Amino acid sequence: MKIKRVILFLSALVFLLGTISANATSSGSAAVNQPWTVQLLKADEDAVRNLSAAHVGTYQIPILSYNRVGLHVIYVAHPKTSATIGNCGPNNTWFCYGRWLDNALIDGTVSQMATMQIIDTHLIQWAYATATTIRGVTFEFYNDMSDATHSYQDLIQLNKFGGVLIGSPSLQTVGGHYWMAATIRSGGDFPTYKLVYMHFVGGSGNTSCMNSGNGYQCDVIDESTGYDSMGAPSLQIAPEGTIGIAYYKYGAGVTDGVKYAYPHTHSTNYPSNCGPGDPKTWRCISIYTGAATGTFRPVVKFALGQTQYDRGVVFTYDDEMIDVTLFHAEYVGSGGNCGLDGGLIILTYRWKCTDVAIFGPLSPLYSPSYSIDIDPQGYPVIAYNAGVGEYEPINLYITYPKARVGIAEDGWIAQAIDGVPAPYTEISTGAQAALSLNNAGLGFIGYLQEEDYELPDLKTAWQQFHTFLPSVMR
Repeated sequence: MKIKRVILFLSALVFLLGTISANATSSGSAAVNQPWTVQLLKADEDAVRNLSAAHVGTYQIPILSYNRVGLHVIYVAHPKTSATIGNCGPNNTWFCYGRWLDNALIDGTVSQMATMQIIDTHLIQWAYATATTIRGVTFEFYNDMSDATHSYQDLIQLNKFGGVLIGSPSLQTVGGHYWMAATIRSGGDFPTYKLVYMHFVGGSGNTSCMNSGNGYQCDVIDESTGYDSMGAPSLQIAPEGTIGIAYYKYGAGVTDGVKYAYPHTHSTNYPSNCGPGDPKTWRCISIYTGAATGTFRPVVKFALGQTQYDRGVVFTYDDEMIDVTLFHAEYVGSGGNCGLDGGLIILTYRWKCTDVAIFGPLSPLYSPSYSIDIDPQGYPVIAYNAGVGEYEPINLYITYPKARVGIAEDGWIAQAIDGVPAPYTEISTGAQAALSLNNAGLGFIGYLQEEDYELPDLKTAWQQFHTFLPSVMR
């Protein structure tokens, strides 16, 4: 009997493991071309705050964290593994659980996740406010997401800097130690805001952060006076040690707008102008100032890539002559159009600011969400939610420079990820969007889908490499 062999190539979804790294792609387009899978993680997940996304461990497992108002818990969700059960998501393929309970945790103050690979384990850290301190918690996991160790520590005594935390801290981990930026204000009708930078110096007797002493140094980088005159900061530290803090500031009746602070060695021709010391040890510049009639949202997101040159800042701005617009500032070193910096003799624009998306005449109930990460090739990727008009649905998008897919011209490419078509204007997709790119540049977004008179749904969208496996039929 004649045997016919027909080779069929079937598309199979393959989970991205640690063996697939940034070397698996020679350009950003390999990751861009992978489709996005949208999943409902948990329906009716009410009062979610501080959504954060990351990829962790050797296998670059996508993970979400968040807290919920009134429950004092940090929740975690990730795909199930050989060591963890599935209890949520499609066909219970995800593991959702309350990772950390602290009755002192103040709602809405949980930082984004800070992560670090060790050898056979990895760390995830958070920071959050209690009534008197900013507290840090560290979990060590094995690469299959089973528990190894955990610990917590009070890091900053709030009343040393004013007493009230603004938003949430911005956290990084260096050598397993907490590094943090936080905005803390005083009370009263005309408060003082302080941008506080905390870094590890060792020992246990340093009292700049806590009266009781610890191994951290706290420095005030910038200050402002007046209600809502400074927003929560965004701290980033590159693998080679570059440190930067982006934040919003309004002071002395003049809009400072989006600012950037970085450590700097003082010189006569190139002075430092902020931070501790005499002379100062940091330099603070305005990236984008806008006009006297303009308005910034005091939410600034900053990302650093593998090197000091891969820096991106996103923010929103509107004026009498323009609608609410999402802007991106790219660090170019010199020859830019914003971020004037330099010394007494030579000044240069170190950043290039471009408008990424125009949100249009938005409903006053709509609050823009945006998140930024930088892929292994140094290209920024931004997740955001937007509608084209006041009575149009709000949908989730990502955008990236055309150069990421080899198009040799300026501009951005927007890609719709999730949402509903008109006329379902009562459904908003993409609130609290949190983006993470893995070592190969594949994206993962956690976000909410909200609907009038319904509890919101917690959703994810993520990319995985697809492969083609041969199947032999006899």
